[in-house]
Amino acid sequence: MLITKIIAKNFKTYRELDLDLTVNEEQPIILIGGENGGGKTTLFQAIYSALYGLKVKDEQHFNKLQNAGERAKNAGNSSNKIELEIHFTGKVLHSDYKYIIKRLYTLNAQNNPVEAVMLNLNGDVFNYGTATPHAERVKKEAEVNKIIKANLPQELSKYFLFDAMEAGNLLKDEYLNRVIKENIENVMGFNKYIQLGNATNTLTQEYIAQSIEVEEERIQYKNLLEEHKKYQDLIDATKVKYDRSLSYSLAQKEFYEGAKDGKNFQANIKEQIQIVERKIEDILNKEILFIDQSEKFLNDIEIQVFIPKLITIVQNEIELILSEKSQQNNSDFIEPEHINKVSEKVLDFLKEYNLIKGELTAEQKIKLADYIIKKSGQNKNDTEYDFIDKNDITHFEQLLGWSSINQYNILEQQKSSLEKEIASLPNLKIQLLDLRKNDMGGGEEIIQSYDANELKIKEYKDSIKNYQSEIERLDTKIKRFDLSDEEVPNPKLEVLKKLGPLFSNISNALLKNKKARIEEAMKNDLNTTLVVYENQIDRVVLSEDLSNLSFKIYHKAGNEIYLDELNAASKQIIIQVLLKSLHYFGDYNPPVMIDTVFGYLDESSRASLLENYFPKLSHQTILLSTDSEIRKSIDLSKIENFISKKFTLVRDKENQLTEVVEGYFPN
Repeated sequence: MLITKIIAKNFKTYRELDLDLTVNEEQPIILIGGENGGGKTTLFQAIYSALYGLKVKDEQHFNKLQNAGERAKNAGNSSNKIELEIHFTGKVLHSDYKYIIKRLYTLNAQNNPVEAVMLNLNGDVFNYGTATPHAERVKKEAEVNKIIKANLPQELSKYFLFDAMEAGNLLKDEYLNRVIKENIENVMGFNKYIQLGNATNTLTQEYIAQSIEVEEERIQYKNLLEEHKKYQDLIDATKVKYDRSLSYSLAQKEFYEGAKDGKNFQANIKEQIQIVERKIEDILNKEILFIDQSEKFLNDIEIQVFIPKLITIVQNEIELILSEKSQQNNSDFIEPEHINKVSEKVLDFLKEYNLIKGELTAEQKIKLADYIIKKSGQNKNDTEYDFIDKNDITHFEQLLGWSSINQYNILEQQKSSLEKEIASLPNLKIQLLDLRKNDMGGGEEIIQSYDANELKIKEYKDSIKNYQSEIERLDTKIKRFDLSDEEVPNPKLEVLKKLGPLFSNISNALLKNKKARIEEAMKNDLNTTLVVYENQIDRVVLSEDLSNLSFKIYHKAGNEIYLDELNAASKQIIIQVLLKSLHYFGDYNPPVMIDTVFGYLDESSRASLLENYFPKLSHQTILLSTDSEIRKSIDLSKIENFISKKFTLVRDKENQLTEVVEGYFPN
């Protein structure tokens, strides 16, 4: 996938943005500069929203998204609108296709937000919008979603379109291994095999329970399974609490340390409040959208599921009918009513020239038509489908051409992602409450809350460890109830016993297939970019078991370099190196877009990334930077030869808009 152009009209700080993002093969970088508040993050949002759509909740939200200058100019004018348009190319079966997605947002007469979407696929255009009949909209919306999903699914976008500073925050302490595990499972497509394995194990337990003949033993086995499930549920619930507490700790750590040191951190609290408020609003908007899409799916389930299934069942018979009718139509066949009309004209001709005398009776006319049919051999073309009307044939042809995409899988993926975000809501609300309290006074509140939260983290870790010990004890007892070889085997149970390990083996085999290449690529990249251990990484080790995926780095001296002991800058580099490997060895080939490119990085790390990382990161890398990150006098020369285009975003405060000029912070 290559993004070639982004257009944004009346979107936040942009009134008329039309930006060419094409790159040369040998120059994959586009460098976009801008001061803080100049429009870099808004450009990032414009690209993301052009791909996946804006979630406009109401008139007030629409006004927030609209360019302020345009809104002031058109106050009270119903023609206010927001336009987002993205051009990109993608490969389908080794052929390049050009895509244009255009999204238009405005308010209707009732001041409710409405949307219109256009997809141009190599010249074929799909249009739909709020006013489109529901069934038709579902079909066309599915086509657009299919195109986007084939290039960069929304749930994976965070791994390729990201804020380096935010990525660094997520990689503190115990988050690192988990983030690596989630990235690899999602981007490399292993999750489906893990889910199939879990489902198979559950079904295996049910069959074992059915196979136990002694009632007392069956009850005992079921009790063990229930107890096992109870502890697993406790682990899952405690992990949710643990994740919330850990997220809170990561988010508040900077404020906590500032409060303890007596530093003045009040100025940053208001900005942090806005960030948390936006996160909460975004999650709630996603929830509303998911509910709406789910209702649409249920309302049109016959279009989504039943009709496609019916077509699959009757497809062969319909194709046979169409084939027979096609052969009949291609053999100079004349309909009987046409033969009757021609016969009348022939009789009129014969009478006019006195070649026959008198009128033919109705019976004679019928015999004449039958004679013509018989002599022409048309009766040989009769088929068993002659009873089918011509209109029905048209309907059959339309049925075979039916195009519909089952939205269930898309909804299921959205559900999984949304559940994680909704689980973070209570924690975000607690953060917001603490921030607002500290906005009104000193930092005592945040110190107390943070210390209490640290105790909870330790408590949750201990609880999870104890629950896992109980599960291991129960697993030993449960295995004793498995059928022995001497007993009469249940064929279904025997198949299930093989399927469980099979799915696990498939996912692990896929991982092992890519494992060595990921390890080697990461080792080479870390040796050049991880400055604190430059040329000292002996090996990177990725485990071969997806159920317990771990990631370790070893020094040439033989000792392990513990990830949780690295500083924020080093962790940021590690995750960016991982993202590069995912880009190379994953199932997708999207561009990479990075906001706040250097995050926590120090001088040496910056130079290393510029020289060794960004030029080789992707076939298209869009960097959004301030002049204090990539500095013209020091840093620009390090990547100059790899840059296709340079732009600078300039904020016009008086007219409340951002303009784009050529060059990187030109004089």
